Amino acid sequence: MTLTIHHYYPLGSTNTGDALVARAIGQHLRQHLGDGIDIVPMPVNDRLTTGAPIGLRGANLERTNAEADVVVVGGSNLLEPRHDGGWGVFTDVDSIARLRPPLLLIGMGTGSDFARPVRDYVEPALSQVRALHARADVALVRDQLTADTLSRLGIDATCVGCPVMFMTDRPVTAAAAAGDGPVLVSMPPSRLMRTWRGRRFMRAAMTYVDWLRRRDDVEVIVTLHDTRDREPAAELVPRGVATFDANDLDALIARFDDCRAVIGFRLHAALLGLALGKPVLPVALDWRGRAFVATAGLGDLSVDAQQPALPARLRDLTARLLADASAAPTRMTDAKQRLAGRYHAALADAAARLEPLRTR
Repeated sequence: MTLTIHHYYPLGSTNTGDALVARAIGQHLRQHLGDGIDIVPMPVNDRLTTGAPIGLRGANLERTNAEADVVVVGGSNLLEPRHDGGWGVFTDVDSIARLRPPLLLIGMGTGSDFARPVRDYVEPALSQVRALHARADVALVRDQLTADTLSRLGIDATCVGCPVMFMTDRPVTAAAAAGDGPVLVSMPPSRLMRTWRGRRFMRAAMTYVDWLRRRDDVEVIVTLHDTRDREPAAELVPRGVATFDANDLDALIARFDDCRAVIGFRLHAALLGLALGKPVLPVALDWRGRAFVATAGLGDLSVDAQQPALPARLRDLTARLLADASAAPTRMTDAKQRLAGRYHAALADAAARLEPLRTR
């Protein structure tokens, strides 16, 4: 029997990271449930701008209850509180109570704006977050910060890491760093330019890119991960540095698969690099970046955007990352394998619970 899964995620997002997480979750659902599943993408929030129904509510809820055998809500920053009292999932307590199929929450995380702390949940988000997790059969979150945030609300969730990191089981190797491919630098979000601190950081990031370009042993390419960054990149990226538009997921994965190392000013750039066995230098711009670094245990191999010696640390860690003798790849492999084991064990348990649906 074919299982129909309605996957609610930020469908229509301009950020390729959202689609990348959705692809990873779909890949892993097929891995654990078999190829006999039909995954239907559903818009979880207002990233979709076509005028179609959005959120786990209303017409979408009625369709889900009529068609779906399983519901998945997952990916990206869906647990991030919004300034208007909402959060990343558009729903309400009544709709959650009326949801009939089994519910899996996979890979969600909290987040924050540049140089700002994670907001507290306020109503109605607080009641909705509690209700959704009380209704869920499985709750697997992206990082320990998210698990701790939910725990303070009396919600039990398991920290498993981001699904993107487990798109392959390749180890991270020093041989990749010593290869002939380019070093990819993910373009920091251009929204940082809205604040003075963000503009100062962007200037430091682009100065670093120019330093990397001037190294004799490196080809550098800046990857763009959001369509909103195209025009700013044309102005900000140093002259002589190539850019790559990562809007197409297949092309994005192929570009990363051919690289030497990844400088991750974007969280999902670092995660994709790890997935493909590439050494990465994570740059934590906000709490979601710091949470990943802490969860993976890579604090000494990463850069925090708030550090006063940012340029020097970027240069020093880059040199170490590209050195054959660096121990970083082994550390990254260990972190990936540890989290992957936890993630796949949880999905295998969820698949076992869903097996009766195939024989009904």
